[in-house]
Amino acid sequence: MDELDGLEIRHLRYFLTVARTGKISAASQELNIAQPSLSQLIQRLERRLGITLFARNARGVELTAAGEVFRHGVERILEQLRMVLAQAGSAPRMIRIGVCSGVMPVLLTEIEDAIAGSKSSLSPEQQVETVLRWEPTSRQVELLRLGELDLGIVRLPIDDPSLDIVTVSDQELGVVLHSSHPLAVRNAVTWHDLQEQRLLWFDLRRAPGYARGLLAELDRRGWHPQLLPVDNDRRALFAHMLRTVKDLVALRPEADVNDVPQLVWRPILEVDVPREQLGLAAVRDSGHAVMMREIARSRHWPIHSVDTASPQ
Repeated sequence: MDELDGLEIRHLRYFLTVARTGKISAASQELNIAQPSLSQLIQRLERRLGITLFARNARGVELTAAGEVFRHGVERILEQLRMVLAQAGSAPRMIRIGVCSGVMPVLLTEIEDAIAGSKSSLSPEQQVETVLRWEPTSRQVELLRLGELDLGIVRLPIDDPSLDIVTVSDQELGVVLHSSHPLAVRNAVTWHDLQEQRLLWFDLRRAPGYARGLLAELDRRGWHPQLLPVDNDRRALFAHMLRTVKDLVALRPEADVNDVPQLVWRPILEVDVPREQLGLAAVRDSGHAVMMREIARSRHWPIHSVDTASPQ
């Protein structure tokens, strides 16, 4: 197959035009190519294939027997290529989405529905197929840059000028307790109530911006808890730790624990309560970023400035 190295579709198209017109001059005018250049291209094609495709005569050129066989084959190949391209164009478009821990199924469904209904970069006939990949926020940032993810559902804030970001969830944090915890009898808790409590935590490398920001918020409110890390992706372990470890609480949005038996959520008595924000991220100015911004406008999700990370 070495003779096919460097062979381009345009060479086959030039060959078919010469075969149809029977004249190099007529083909060169139709193709808008200088006649000497087209003649040399056909000669190079014959040398590369090791086949004499045309016989020259006073009227122009005509296909040899080998040239006729080659013409029929080329026409079949090009027709099959057109069919393959048509099939590929109508195949579902795959969008790879990273998902951090703590994303509720209802939010995933909303994002998938929004992507399926997006008009950006999609033909009217084309379907979209989303492929979810569970990754921590810090890893998603890397995978987005490498092109291994198209979109990422991440925990904010993220300070990375290579990404465009929209906020898809903004929820108040409250205190999560086991139902047997002494504070569970309260309708709400104060920062003072939490002074002697340990905090169920996570590996800060998974979402460093969120971890640093939340710890700074707690420090500002005078709570400096002992941190007890646990794998937040395993909800059974999360609930087990709150049940078995004395004086242990967690900070989560209410929706995170509504369906977990024996866990209760209590609001914090303060006007300015820390919040958890989730964002949808894409590489800056990419086609997926354009689609993301279109979705954000239709859903009224805040669009963040890449340089300042402030909502627009």
